[in-house]
Amino acid sequence: MALPVPYVDPAPLFHNGPHTGPWQDGWSADIGVMVPAAILALLYARGLDRWVDRTRPHSVWRTLSYYGGLALLVLSTQSPLDALAERHFLFHMVQHELMMMVAVPLLLLGAPTTPILLGLPRVVRKQVVAPLARTSVVRHLYRFLTNPVFAIIASTAIIIAWHLVPGWYVDALRNGNLHAFEHFTFVVSGVLAWWPIIDPRPLHARLSYPFRLAYLLALSTPRMFVAAFVAFAEEPIYIDWYGTVEPVLNISLTDDQVLGGLIMWLPSQLLYLAAMAVVFFTWHAASESQNSATAAATGEHLAESARR
Repeated sequence: MALPVPYVDPAPLFHNGPHTGPWQDGWSADIGVMVPAAILALLYARGLDRWVDRTRPHSVWRTLSYYGGLALLVLSTQSPLDALAERHFLFHMVQHELMMMVAVPLLLLGAPTTPILLGLPRVVRKQVVAPLARTSVVRHLYRFLTNPVFAIIASTAIIIAWHLVPGWYVDALRNGNLHAFEHFTFVVSGVLAWWPIIDPRPLHARLSYPFRLAYLLALSTPRMFVAAFVAFAEEPIYIDWYGTVEPVLNISLTDDQVLGGLIMWLPSQLLYLAAMAVVFFTWHAASESQNSATAAATGEHLAESARR
């Protein structure tokens, strides 16, 4: 006689609904986050170990940057910050800014393309990745997705949609899968937005340094207007959610929204300004190096002419 197989509810990919209990206990281990993060961490480590004959340097700081960005992505959604984000708009904006403005740039600065590709099984690299990379469809798709104009449009559209389209913000907080999809779109839009600025070797951004400065200005402006709209709104925009949950801080919904709008506004603008400064000084250093090389070549040419 066969024994009945006990039925076990499958573990959800993402926690559904608000955290219960004290916010300090709001640690999670969602399968939909932890498994992809673990795979990306292992592929990167395996790729670095297999990358013996390196044609370019890969500094330790790049490895630390990659794992720091990956850890920040996990902590922003699996730590008590996520529980606080369900209680206060301002903490939700802290979470989003950490994901888009800090974690994603750290990941790209880690130059993950080569380590992750080398970390894949050889059969996958040779029979799947390589043939796909050679197709015109994939090449045209890559050029389209990394186009700076598309990056600005996509990033702006995602910010506006999740914060200003009626119902989207609250629906995401009520549905765990939709909330995870929201965070996924933030990460993807962050990658698209930062790609034209950061050269994730061996791939290179298409923009010259002067155009990168203009691009950063164009990228930051729509976010500033969205943040200002939220911060200076006369009534709470997300009262359908935050008006129904128990707050942690003793502040009004209006003050919470003002602080959240300012967090969306000021830190991101400071980070964009910092990125502009880095681009400018990198441009200056590259120009100086080029001028020095040109001067050296000219000197060699003159010396050769004099010897004749």
